[in-house]
Amino acid sequence: MIRRALLVLAVPVLAWPQTVCQPTPRYTPCDIVFELPSAAELQLRAEFRSPHSETAAVNAFRDGPTRWVVRYTPVEVGEHFFRVTSSDPAWNGKQGSFSATGADRPGWVRAVNVHHFAHVEGNALKPHLWMGAVVPGFSSMDGARWKLLVDTRAAQHFNHLAVTLVADSDAQRFQTPEFFHAAEEKIRYANDRGILVDLAFFGPDGLMTRLLPGRPDRRKWFLYALSRLEAFDVTWQGLVDWETYPDGKDLLKEISEYLADLDPYKHTRSSRTNMTSAPLIDDGWLRYRSYRDPEGQTSAVEQQSFQYPAVNDFGTGAKDAAEFRRRLWTSTANGQYPAAFIPDEASANAMKIWYEFMQGTRHWELEPFFDVDNGRATALDGIEYVVYVAQPGPVTVNVEKQGYDVEWLDPATGERSKVKAKGKAEEMTFSPPSANHDWVLHISREGHKAGMLKSYKFESRDPPLALQDAEGNPEKVPFEIVEPSADELSLGRPVQFGVKLKRDSKALRKMTYQWTGEVTVSGHGYRVIGVGASGTFQIPESIASEYPAALHVKLTGINGLGKVYVLDRNYVLKK
Repeated sequence: MIRRALLVLAVPVLAWPQTVCQPTPRYTPCDIVFELPSAAELQLRAEFRSPHSETAAVNAFRDGPTRWVVRYTPVEVGEHFFRVTSSDPAWNGKQGSFSATGADRPGWVRAVNVHHFAHVEGNALKPHLWMGAVVPGFSSMDGARWKLLVDTRAAQHFNHLAVTLVADSDAQRFQTPEFFHAAEEKIRYANDRGILVDLAFFGPDGLMTRLLPGRPDRRKWFLYALSRLEAFDVTWQGLVDWETYPDGKDLLKEISEYLADLDPYKHTRSSRTNMTSAPLIDDGWLRYRSYRDPEGQTSAVEQQSFQYPAVNDFGTGAKDAAEFRRRLWTSTANGQYPAAFIPDEASANAMKIWYEFMQGTRHWELEPFFDVDNGRATALDGIEYVVYVAQPGPVTVNVEKQGYDVEWLDPATGERSKVKAKGKAEEMTFSPPSANHDWVLHISREGHKAGMLKSYKFESRDPPLALQDAEGNPEKVPFEIVEPSADELSLGRPVQFGVKLKRDSKALRKMTYQWTGEVTVSGHGYRVIGVGASGTFQIPESIASEYPAALHVKLTGINGLGKVYVLDRNYVLKK
């Protein structure tokens, strides 16, 4: 949040021959242009004071031989004053103002309710139903193609587009004004159509450190880039596939320091990933979790253990729209918002149907719900249940004893069919309208939901949702690690893993497992090295800086009722 302070103007506001923007709608960038007589380097920044005395300091950026720009976004209606600080005595202390007008734009996106998003303005919260598309080739895409893509996705209700600012092909131009001009126009066009841009700064495989090998180089570039980009409606997504950087965790901490110092709007932030960004949580800067988890096992496990909302890129490799749709609704039941690579327009239409359905729910309070047979569900218990039935057949849901409205949603067409619920049973069983594809069952108290909106209460759970404590006592954990059984593991040989249940129950027949490995002294964070009850570890060589290494393996399991269990074991890892 922009810090609150009183900016005292030492002298009256002066007229001065620079370009100050015309009356500007709030949440729209205003450019204040300085045409300087020489090309000399200088320090130039402006401190702004809003009508309610919120202040923000913004650095200028050089936009040509003699052109400098201060870019600032007002979030309040009214007169905004600014004072210039400069190493050039001719500009130091200059003052000015511009007006911000009303606009139908919500506030910046923030994390709320443990696992959800909202637009936040002061104490006011407006739910944000995040639906994103991952867009390859951003920097090389021409303006006409970008505009067509944005218009198409906006019509389908997408409100996020995830892009990569600097790709390998940009090595010769990524520090030039011309490079940023093209990116800014694309971002501006998307913002004007209600779409946030989720911006990863650099591509994968060490690209940032190859282009900017030293910390001074990186700080200089981020000072320039953030001065140009921070005023737009964006989220920061760090590095593409952060795990492919040998020191990715440390580099993202470094980037977070630049964001803390230079971004006065405090846009929400994470990093693009090839599996999960949750290992970054302990560093304190991450505000939402990112996943690339097509089958949803890792994201399902971590949803029960970590705070912050989650977005999942599940689209890569989907063989057709039906598989894409299955992944979409499974991810929803696991508690993630969709931010996926879109393989075709049939898949984009599946997301459009998803959005039109979900916006009618209390999506900002839904959490994974486990008391279901033959389905995956998310719910606000006693109010609303959304059940995905991937394999058509009778589905049973245990609900709080109330009267409910019930309907089936065809996730392929968006068609809905109402079902008459009998009485106020705590156990409700329904069969889909047909058995030839997947279905979504919606059980809700629509009248009660309408009343909740009138007496507007953003979070209705009492007490509020809290993360559960995992059971780690080996005597109480209902499974054990049987493989690997040896104390030493080798990167050069396949390593089998396996788990064995100690007892049988209905809940234990629906276990979900995640295996992680971490070499603590390396400081690289943990990596997901396996999922499921058995298989072969996938241990990256970059997990350790030196070998042999002490490898800490953690097995996390969730039973069919959502209870989390954890076992640990240590191994010696050799090359």
